[in-house]
Amino acid sequence: MPAISILVSGNFARNDFEADGGTDSTAVELAIYRRNQVIKEKYGVEILNEDITKFGSATGSGAGFIKIYNDYMAGESNYDAAMIGTYDVATLAYSGYIHDLNEIQHLDLTKSWWDQKANRDLAIRGKMFYTTGDISVVDNMVTHAILFNKDMIKSYNLDNPYALVEDNNWTLETFGSLVKAVGQDLDNNGIYNENDLYGLLTWNDPMTAVLAAGGEKICSIDADGRLNLTLYNERVVNLYEAFENIVFDQAHAYNYQYDNVEGKATPSAVWNTNRDTIFNENRALFYLNTVTTAERHRDSELDFGILPYPKYDREQADYGHNVSAYHCQFLCVPEMNTDLARAGIILEELAYQGKKLLTPAYYDQTLVGKSVRDEESVGMLDIIFASRVFDVGIYYNIGTYKNELGRLFISRSALSSIYDTYRGSAEAQIDAINETFAQNTATE
Repeated sequence: MPAISILVSGNFARNDFEADGGTDSTAVELAIYRRNQVIKEKYGVEILNEDITKFGSATGSGAGFIKIYNDYMAGESNYDAAMIGTYDVATLAYSGYIHDLNEIQHLDLTKSWWDQKANRDLAIRGKMFYTTGDISVVDNMVTHAILFNKDMIKSYNLDNPYALVEDNNWTLETFGSLVKAVGQDLDNNGIYNENDLYGLLTWNDPMTAVLAAGGEKICSIDADGRLNLTLYNERVVNLYEAFENIVFDQAHAYNYQYDNVEGKATPSAVWNTNRDTIFNENRALFYLNTVTTAERHRDSELDFGILPYPKYDREQADYGHNVSAYHCQFLCVPEMNTDLARAGIILEELAYQGKKLLTPAYYDQTLVGKSVRDEESVGMLDIIFASRVFDVGIYYNIGTYKNELGRLFISRSALSSIYDTYRGSAEAQIDAINETFAQNTATE
């Protein structure tokens, strides 16, 4: 039987194209299996894939990049399509090794089963080299969100966060006031660590996620399809000052990736133990992480809800939710594909059937059906998924700003200092990327 070969790579162990349909399958695995059967029955094509997902493997020139690059250099076509980790797929795009999806016959990215936010944020010079949508659920899973302890809201007699969202008062200032209402050195040793109680449990990644929450980006794509550096302005400075005032307050906020006492990174071996224990033991009011974190607490007795990231202020029109670049994967088609029309037919069908089968299996049966504890959280998830942000400044690691922002817990550097230090290299990098894209997208 003819087959479509899909390469799957990335830092997050997620493959949305392979499932055996066994009796012990999850709802999502059954949906993947059924979708593959639809393709087989309708087109006589079998979905095959090579899975090389591995934590820490997609860094910009990682395993997925190397596979596609080697095929290109050898003039070979081993993969009809690929789901590649963010940093690798970004490098593939500006290196000219993957095809413009807009030019592939039968592939229509304007359809509802493709992510229109991705279309808006990722189109460069009218070209779309990689995207996401209902063809996969990994982008949903790794979107930033907030969990919160409903019992602690009641016991501390705090405002209902759901009502704050409804009243357009879910702002950074309001969030900070709630965080600072909770905090206790439980063992009275004068040290705030994993044994104490907090208004906020966090990790390093919100130091970049807060940009999207505030309606800002490291880089944006202008009307001419060119990357522009947009990290630094008065609003961004105020945004970071307000956020740092919350997350750096060690008496009220605990970062499970940062050692308050030593002033350095905490060993990764204890990250999961500390964060799971603190939240499950009712010792954190709010918890910054990604949507998939809710599944970690599925079997706990904890009464928790899900919230969007707060807006910077009430005047901000929309919420914003960063899709974790480190963990996400994006669909692309290798430039060496020898039958683009065939790939377009199958990928379009996979995305369409994903909307019918895969997304409901994840959203309705897995997330809402098993992980979410209340009806209000369903509405919050709708807000979160409708306001996702794809920041190319993070994807291309412009000026290494995403690294420097992620290190703020340790460096405690001023945003102005970070911006000025790397501005020259950032602008040179942007110029080079824009020029490369201009050359790769030039029409004859």
